[in-house]
Amino acid sequence: MIRKRKLTKVAVMGTAVASAVFVLAVGASSFATTSKTTTAHVTTMVKVPGGTLTIAEGAAAGPNYIFPMMSLQYFSVTNFDLIYLMFRPLYFFGVGNTASLNGGLSLAQDPVYSNNGRTVTIKMKGYKWSNGETVSAQDVVFWMNLLKADATSWAGYAPGPGQFPGDVTNVVANNKTDTVTLTLDASFSEYWFTYNELSQISPLPIAWDITSAGAKAGSGGCSSASYTSINAPVTSKGLTDVSASAKACAAVFTFLTSKTEAGDLGTYATNPLWQIVDGPFQLTSYDATDGGATVVPNKAYSGAVKPSIDKLVMAPFTTDAAEFNVLLSGNKINIGYVPPQNVPVYKGKPWGANGPSAGANNSELAKNYNLSPLYGWAVNYFPLNFTNPTSGPIVKQLYVRQAMQSLMNQSLWIQLYQGGYGVPDYGPVPVLPPTDFASPQESSNPYPYNPAHAKALLSSHGWNVVPNGVTTCVKPGTAANECGKGIPKGAQLSFTYLYYNGAVSFNSQVQELRSSWAQAGISLQLQGKAFGDVIGVALPCIAGKACPWEIANWGGGWDYAPDYYPTGEEIFTTGAGSNSGAYSDPTADKLIVATNHSSSLASLHTYENYLATNLPVIWQPEGAYQLTEIGKNVCGVLPQNILLNWVAEDWYFCKAK
Repeated sequence: MIRKRKLTKVAVMGTAVASAVFVLAVGASSFATTSKTTTAHVTTMVKVPGGTLTIAEGAAAGPNYIFPMMSLQYFSVTNFDLIYLMFRPLYFFGVGNTASLNGGLSLAQDPVYSNNGRTVTIKMKGYKWSNGETVSAQDVVFWMNLLKADATSWAGYAPGPGQFPGDVTNVVANNKTDTVTLTLDASFSEYWFTYNELSQISPLPIAWDITSAGAKAGSGGCSSASYTSINAPVTSKGLTDVSASAKACAAVFTFLTSKTEAGDLGTYATNPLWQIVDGPFQLTSYDATDGGATVVPNKAYSGAVKPSIDKLVMAPFTTDAAEFNVLLSGNKINIGYVPPQNVPVYKGKPWGANGPSAGANNSELAKNYNLSPLYGWAVNYFPLNFTNPTSGPIVKQLYVRQAMQSLMNQSLWIQLYQGGYGVPDYGPVPVLPPTDFASPQESSNPYPYNPAHAKALLSSHGWNVVPNGVTTCVKPGTAANECGKGIPKGAQLSFTYLYYNGAVSFNSQVQELRSSWAQAGISLQLQGKAFGDVIGVALPCIAGKACPWEIANWGGGWDYAPDYYPTGEEIFTTGAGSNSGAYSDPTADKLIVATNHSSSLASLHTYENYLATNLPVIWQPEGAYQLTEIGKNVCGVLPQNILLNWVAEDWYFCKAK
């Protein structure tokens, strides 16, 4: 679960792309990003250059990884917050409150497709790295080579041909024209390939192509290797580097991610590698204990908008209560967030046609801050471990997942624990901001809250339902009225439930869920952990290795980034790098492939409707990512990026004219 984030020149990408962007942009235009609308006199604000701006990190500790190519263990919003300030992706996304391609913040011109969509040509803009090197086409080749040799270490990896990077058969840089050309293994939807495949590329400096500290730039041999020479097949036993160039790239990756480099958090601010940046900021201090970080403007930044502030301090908090107490002082945090439990009780409708209704700000904060709810381009869920030897056979039964989903009281959660700032989530496509991507079924719950139905589902399949006790299997077997394959007699609906315990409102949701599921005798043993501990455990299991977790909930589901078109290959395809619970369904795989090759809304709707009913995960309500509190002397923050990227070069201090 992650993030990142001028209008895009859609004409060069064909009518299919143009129409898809139009659907997204127009659909989002009516979505309010501020807490209320007013016709009062608007005060004119003027810029006050300089100053130190402090922003509160979410209540999940600060960033804990710096290398842009990361595994699911580190694939989080907080890490991308820091990384994108310093290392910009090839294509940046987020325009206003939409997920559209942001050409003005991208390192390359819009991609040009030819040969029936099987050839993609990308012209670089000539940005500079802080060491004077050009952000070049060869830097793109370096990323692609490294990715091909280490594909399974990338959280965005999806297996097989037709998925990144397997769908790219060749990558060639033309250094004279500074263009890079990708050859694809099939004709894909141009919109999908731009938004979900090219979006994953981050050019890497040749100075990182080394296998030891202080080595000569490029000496690792990965950036100069031909893409086709890298032979690194992925089998059921994992990825194997066969060719010499694949082994060279693997050695570079091993060095960059080693305990002396990306693995040494204590040296992040001093390691010469991480001082080579192409983004608007560079790191000057980092606290390896809590992830607190400070960045200053990169004087060599090539972007049109240069940072106005002198310094950006990222202040982490382990709990939302701790952050709120500091926020109350009014002068230590410039951009923060108010926990849902600290806003006035909301008694109106939980949501409306254009998204959640907005309530009033906390009275103690209103004098210093303006409230602006931030909703991510996201869906919210928690995974079940389908490969756990004990609980896996149980949760593989669709009727069990249906019973669990029927015990999820989403409306109650939104009203009691999210302050009204949320919408119910029934499937894999975001409902906020409103777009045509979400099918009608996404607004109609296939499994409404119904404890009686949940109990009936279980009892009709051979379980002895014991409300507020533990339900057990009394009729093992595979008949329609029996428990199902692999479930022995006496098996219990009792699960360990690992969850993030750093937010009061979320703790309350989890406690309510335990009580609700207990009505059908589904017993949860709660294990509250820090955010990093939860996502570090809730990983796809590798065959032959112990993988004891059963249910895990880090509280945020998935933010569609860097897969901005919500087709789900990274999180629901069999074997995908971010498919935490190892969900596997041939029909789902087939429907996902269809969305990759067609820009048709019909393909997307068919896919999402299937996933809404087949329940690869348990859906939970999508609340505001945060109720952002913006200091009244801070400008340039709105509209907030729905992809949760910080465009901090736009932020500045201001005062009334």
